[in-house]
Amino acid sequence: MYDDVRPCAVCGSPVRLEPREVDEAPTDAPVGPTDGVIGTADPTVDARVCTNPDCPSHRDGGA
Repeated sequence: MYDDVRPCAVCGSPVRLEPREVDEAPTDAPVGPTDGVIGTADPTVDARVCTNPDCPSHRDGGA
């Protein structure tokens, strides 16, 4: 089981883990450096969402 208990990097409040929305990239195109690998590699497991509704990370652009 995956667990991430670090507090919010912006305000220090606890975070909630949510599924990350990932844009699908072509699986047959190079990614990363020009001599990079083919495919998208592994997407990040989760999105860390601050539980403090007043945290600046919830504003447009977030942190």
